This record gives sequence, structure tokens and C-alpha cells, in this order.
Amino acid sequence: MIEEEALFHLKKPVPERLIAYGFQTKEAGFALKLPLKEEQFQLQVEVDASGMLFYAVIDEVTGEEYTLIHSVHAQGNFIAKLRQEVSRKLKEIASACFAADEFRTEQASRIIQSIEQNYGVRPEYLWEGSPASAALRHQETLKWFGVLMRLDYRKLDPRKQGQVEILVLKALPEQIVEQLGHPGFYRAFHMNKKHWITVVLDGTLEDETIQEGISQSFALTAKAESKRPQPKE
Repeated sequence: MIEEEALFHLKKPVPERLIAYGFQTKEAGFALKLPLKEEQFQLQVEVDASGMLFYAVIDEVTGEEYTLIHSVHAQGNFIAKLRQEVSRKLKEIASACFAADEFRTEQASRIIQSIEQNYGVRPEYLWEGSPASAALRHQETLKWFGVLMRLDYRKLDPRKQGQVEILVLKALPEQIVEQLGHPGFYRAFHMNKKHWITVVLDGTLEDETIQEGISQSFALTAKAESKRPQPKE
């Protein structure tokens, strides 16, 4: 089956990219028509005003929607190839016309923007199975100095509810012990808990405090001959 939800999960359309790709503007969003299977079928794609994507495969002979493409019971070489073609085109659209929208809290957006401005580093989304997770790496050595994630708050604190965006940073062991006694700091998630610590990006901590942690993590993971962070001027 075509997993369009996974393709467009936590992504937002960029109007300029949609138009450049060939989408036409309409009253409530954008629309595109693409030929399939030597023009025997047509892929119709719509993106509504809220950013949601919908698609349908139309049989050019009957003019009706080819609903079998969505049926788990419809099997065979023909429909498998048609699904592959539709999936390939949707992946193209996702890559060319949509941008990552993984980190949505105001604080997370500010922190990501400041990292790009100060260090010339943008989040790298490396894991297909975890589209809301991203690595922050030194450009020269490719060593990580941070990991961005979104997860269930209860994984950090069973008293909390809902989703939370976090940043995992490297820190000195003695500093980690001290910080864990303060709100907003938690044991490292999926990292070495002796050398890494989790900070939440929900406003519990001041931006300045998080920036200090980023600067230290950047320095601790830098090359041996240069342990000081080198923000971009």
C-alpha cells in the first residue's frame, strides 16, 4: 500500500515550490495532474489551505477514480507497478515541494534558528523511522553536538502529559549531576547518560541557559586542538 501519511508526516507545503513544480493555484489551495502508465491513468493531487495533501488515481477511459489502488485485497503485477509509480511521484512531490515542520514550539524554532546563525549548522533528519528526530553535527568532523527529538513527555517524567520537543547535549559529568536537580533537565534520552543530558524546549528553561549548554556541547565535541565553540560571524 502507499503510505502517503508517512511521506508527508510533519511536513508543510511551500507555495513557491508547489508552483515551480507545476501545481496550479485554486480557490482553496493547489492542484496538479500527472499522467500515469503511458497516460492510461492520471494522478490528481490537491493541497488544501491547511497544508493537507490528497490524491486520487483516475482511469482516463472511464473518467472515474481507480479505487482499487487503495484496496489491500487488490494484488497482482499490474497494480503493484501502478502503486510504485504513484508512490514514486508522491515522494518526488514531498521532496521538492514540502519542508520539514518537525519542531513547532516557539522556543524550539528560536533555538534551531540561533544554531544555524551562530554555527552554520542545520538539523539533519537521518532516520526514516523517526522523522521528528534530527542530528546537529560539526561540519568538518561530522561529530554530533546535539540531537533534537519530539517524544511523549511521560518518557522523561511520568507526571507530564502530551508531546515535548527536546535537545540532547553533551556536558561534563559533574555538571549533569547538578543540573538534574533542576526543572527542565532530564537524563539523556537514547544517549550515554554519564556524558549527555536532555533539556526540554517547552519554555521551562530560558533561551540563554539552553544556549550556554549548546556552546559547551559544541566545544566538548570539537576537534582536540580546538575545544572552543566557533560561532559564525
